[in-house]
Amino acid sequence: MNKKRIFLIDFDRTISNEDSTDVLLETHNPEFKKDLRKRYKAGKVTIRQFIKEGLSSLNITKDEYIKTLQEKVTIDESFKDFVKSGLEFRIVSAGTKLNIAGVLRNYGIDLNEDEIISNDIKFDENKITVSFPYLDKEQYYGVDKKEAVQKYKDEGYTVYFVGDGPSDYRAIEVADFSFVRKGTRAIKFCQENEIDFFEFETFDEILE
Repeated sequence: MNKKRIFLIDFDRTISNEDSTDVLLETHNPEFKKDLRKRYKAGKVTIRQFIKEGLSSLNITKDEYIKTLQEKVTIDESFKDFVKSGLEFRIVSAGTKLNIAGVLRNYGIDLNEDEIISNDIKFDENKITVSFPYLDKEQYYGVDKKEAVQKYKDEGYTVYFVGDGPSDYRAIEVADFSFVRKGTRAIKFCQENEIDFFEFETFDEILE
């Protein structure tokens, strides 16, 4: 019998061409972003803190938030073919569900809540709060992508992971096979750790 298979796909810079959180910060709080990125690069801020501090520093409404995403974040259009293919997938992101849903809706892709494994965001007028329903044990990444892979493997799926960067490394280590976006840090990670992977430029290559 053919085993069930599922694709777990990172969002920022894997499906999208830009990092959605970066775009929001650059647009609405560039000075804070510069400082936050400096602290992140110096190892003083985790990915989770970057998202939490960054997004809660924005003084904008939900409408302004979504409008910024839709005007400034683009996607790899071949992802639309992937969605139409009928293959089972979930988006797994250290960003927020709203970032993903807001951008994809602009491209006519409407996902159910359960198709997105990511952080929650709430608006109280201009005040933004981020919460972490899929928090990793180290509380570093914000979303435990490795656990997401493990969960589907335990349910009998062959799990393919699609990603590009540091928040994907632990998932790539445990996935059955990984597709890594061309020219990204995850390629080096796979090579250094002798992990089998396929380097892709478009989702059509993954479909093939």
